[in-house]
Amino acid sequence: MGIDIKSERDDLAATINDAVVAIRAALAEFSETAAGRRDDATEAVRRAGARAADQAGHLASEARATADRGVETISETVAKNPLAALAIAAGFGFILAHLTRSAR
Repeated sequence: MGIDIKSERDDLAATINDAVVAIRAALAEFSETAAGRRDDATEAVRRAGARAADQAGHLASEARATADRGVETISETVAKNPLAALAIAAGFGFILAHLTRSAR
């Protein structure tokens, strides 16, 4: 009653081969899953970037409109009260000159 080494070796080789096949299948499945998730993540990032760009464009448009309204309001005020606007500009210039001179 001896051990049949050839039979044991063949059984071990078959077991190892089955394990290699199972590992390859698991890796293939993992690769497919990872690729799908990568694609999903890429699409989510693309959508988020597009939304951020849209929002930035909208905010820039609103800021431009607000600035335009401010310039229009100032222009109308200066046109209605040119002497007051000149006095305010002169006063602001005097204060600014004084601040920059005293900083030296």
